[in-house]
Amino acid sequence: MKNRKELKDIVAGAAEVGHVMNFTHEIPFPVPFVNAVIIPDQAQFHPVKYIKALCEAFLNLGGEIKEDCVCESHDEQDEVVILNTSQGEIKAKNAVYATHIPPGINVLNFINAPYRSYALAFSLKNNDYPQALGYDLTDPYHYYRTQEIDGKMLLIAGGEDHKTGHEENTGECFSRLENYVRDHFDVDTVFYSWSSQYYEPVDGFPYIGKLPGSNGKIFTATGFRGNGMIFGTLSSQILSDLIIKGENKYADIFNPSRIKPVAGFTDFVKETAVVAFDFIKDKLFAEKIRSLAEVKEGEAKVVKYEGESYALYKEANGKIHLVKSTCPHAKCEVRWNCAELSWDCPCHGSRFNVNGKMLTGPTVKDLQRIESESES
Repeated sequence: MKNRKELKDIVAGAAEVGHVMNFTHEIPFPVPFVNAVIIPDQAQFHPVKYIKALCEAFLNLGGEIKEDCVCESHDEQDEVVILNTSQGEIKAKNAVYATHIPPGINVLNFINAPYRSYALAFSLKNNDYPQALGYDLTDPYHYYRTQEIDGKMLLIAGGEDHKTGHEENTGECFSRLENYVRDHFDVDTVFYSWSSQYYEPVDGFPYIGKLPGSNGKIFTATGFRGNGMIFGTLSSQILSDLIIKGENKYADIFNPSRIKPVAGFTDFVKETAVVAFDFIKDKLFAEKIRSLAEVKEGEAKVVKYEGESYALYKEANGKIHLVKSTCPHAKCEVRWNCAELSWDCPCHGSRFNVNGKMLTGPTVKDLQRIESESES
């Protein structure tokens, strides 16, 4: 009943803004359903080809792309923004943090929740590939699309989303997703599996506009949920207008500073409370060990050793990877992601490899690596 009402509300809301959604009795996916709608005139893009074309257009217009460059901080002065990066200082009239989340500590960290989503790409025995995009409203929800790779058609199914750092066994997420698709599709071979990260805003709308705390020269676009291409395109229109004209008709709707004690306040308190709980719990309850030898091969855990807290991973061959467990971003304790062999921060979504190297912001620093006896 809840999903049925939610779907009706979505259709009604779409009608109010002039967007057509039609109820249907048939869907192209072999999954059970009670009600379904079709959204006509949709298109499927290849995201890598799309961003490649945008980059080429940017370069042809005189733009410059710096790769392997981490923006560590910024300084907003009267006439210029100074970006301090791993490749030196960059000056600009305006700056846009077109990232998952702006680096460093900002109020957006507390009104944006990091989530991970899982996906599998597989072939079908019956070669009956639905030429449509689709997703359901179940919890956890699932989504589908097809993709041709090297001349072979594959079906992509995703879902099993959870807040980053809040799933004890991330490998089970892949297992549950594969079991689900095998229950409903004529699966032949699973070729690829991966996960991705996105940010969920407290009121469901992205934050696009002036960076909170900025004097008006630094902008941001974040909180896209799973709709990066749509909101990314919208962000380019809003931010270019704000920089050039100083206004845009959608600016107020997506204003990053819109969250006040009235709008989204309950979710804001809930999200902040979860972050505070994670911060305190992990600080208090790290497992105490007397010797690094107590950790089994193939095991990873956050441990207390001689009064200090460490994130320890021991390979099957006995090699030890030891780093300080405190995330440099806001001093939360990282947690192990067994599916991707990474240390993930449950507070704001920063991620690190087994040697502490930063994989995902908002942190701009690595975890401190400790040389263990197995390396000396």
